[in-house]
Amino acid sequence: MLTISAYPIPAFPTVSMAPLFATWSNIAGLYRDATQASTQQLLQSSASIIQEHTLRAFISASNSCADALAKNALSVQQQSLGRFVDANQKAMGVMGRAFMQPWIGMMQPAK
Repeated sequence: MLTISAYPIPAFPTVSMAPLFATWSNIAGLYRDATQASTQQLLQSSASIIQEHTLRAFISASNSCADALAKNALSVQQQSLGRFVDANQKAMGVMGRAFMQPWIGMMQPAK
């Protein structure tokens, strides 16, 4: 016998939670993959930028150093040449005096 009640008890179908958890797990995996790809790209591009700028700085420093060394060598060479010219002039003066002393001595009147 079937009885009908004025207050029926609703019967909800039982839903398995497994598909819902699987869906959320799949969605979380999508975000995880996107985050990993973005993080990897950021790290690789940052490392590339750092490497490029470090190489540029090294090349720039090397060029600046070579330029400064060349300027220094030219300056020292010019100063050295000036010293040798000065020494040559003084040596000529010394040789000229040494050569002229006997002649000047011979030309002085006797006392």
